[in-house]
Order: sequence, then C-alpha cells, then structure tokens
Amino acid sequence: MLREGPARPRQQRSIATRAKLLDAAGRVFARLTFAEARLKDISKESGISSEGALFFHFGKKEDIAAAVIEAQQERMLSVLDAALESDLPAPETILRLADDLARLIADDSLVQGGIRLINQPSVDFPTNTSNPFFRWIDIVKDVIDTGKGDGSIPSHVATAEAAEVINAMFIGEQVLAGLADSWASLPARIERLHPYIRGALNGSLG
Repeated sequence: MLREGPARPRQQRSIATRAKLLDAAGRVFARLTFAEARLKDISKESGISSEGALFFHFGKKEDIAAAVIEAQQERMLSVLDAALESDLPAPETILRLADDLARLIADDSLVQGGIRLINQPSVDFPTNTSNPFFRWIDIVKDVIDTGKGDGSIPSHVATAEAAEVINAMFIGEQVLAGLADSWASLPARIERLHPYIRGALNGSLG
C-alpha cells in the first residue's frame, strides 16, 4: 500500500504530459504538413524540451499523427452523439448539431490538425478517418426519422437523400473555410446554410 501513493501522482503527471504533447502536436499539424512537421517542433510547441517524452508516449512521428487523428475523431463524435440527447424539434436539432460541429472545428486546433492530416493523400493513416462524417449522416437520418414520426418534418422527405445533402453542404463549407481562413469563418458559413438545410428537411430543395 505504501508504494501506491507516489505512483498515482506520477501517473497523473504522465497523463497530463501526454495530453499536453497531443494538443501541441495538433497545433503543429494544423500549421504544417506531415512531411514538414518535426518532432522537435512538437516538443517546442508543448514547452517540453526533451524529445524523449514524445518517444515515450507515442514513438515515431506516424504514431503521434495517428493519435491526433484518433483524438480529433473522438471530439467530433462526442459533439455528434450529444445531438441525440437534445429535446429540440428535429429541424432545430440538426441545425444545432451543424453549428456545434462548426464551432468545434473553428476553435479546436487539435481537431484542425487531425482534419489537415487526413486530407493529405500521400500519408497512410488509419482507414477509418471518415467515421465522424458517416456518423453525422447516420445521426441526421435518425433525427429526420424522429421528425417524420412527430410531424416536425414532412413525411414525404426522403431520409437518406436529405441526410446526404446536408452532409455534403457541411463538408463543402468546411473545405472552403479551411482553405480561406483556417476554419475561422466556418460557424458563419454554416449559419448562412440554415435556410438550405431547412429546405432539405421540408423537401423544398428537390
């Protein structure tokens, strides 16, 4: 029992160090390509001078990039899953979901780093990097079906088509915002999409 006391603070410090390095890596990959980024850039960004900490927690650069992508997906999926707990009518739930996801991407440099990494086709990362976007489609489908059941969305709306159109609109604005200003404009761009999202949900776009 006496040996467990000192181990716990060490474990907490290790967890904190890993999180600090991961956030720093996200910021670096948000600025630089995978090829350009160096381990010493991540160490410097984190304020941890020793590259040994990086090797201890992650190994090589590919491993820390994969960890950034995994964390990016977890954060995006968390926002998406939170939509299922909303008590708002179905159309407002989908609008709120789009707004929350846009704010996450605009504000979270680790998420930005993950998005930039998975959009570099020359780099071989895990094949499930599109999971958040397919999860987005599945959630929107579920919300649309709920709305059709309670009357907040017309019954004639094609669930799968509407969900894919909304997803395509979001991804299009996400790509444009990333190119234009590193996603700073994404929340405003998504807000401008609201009438078109509503159109997809009431069947007036078809």
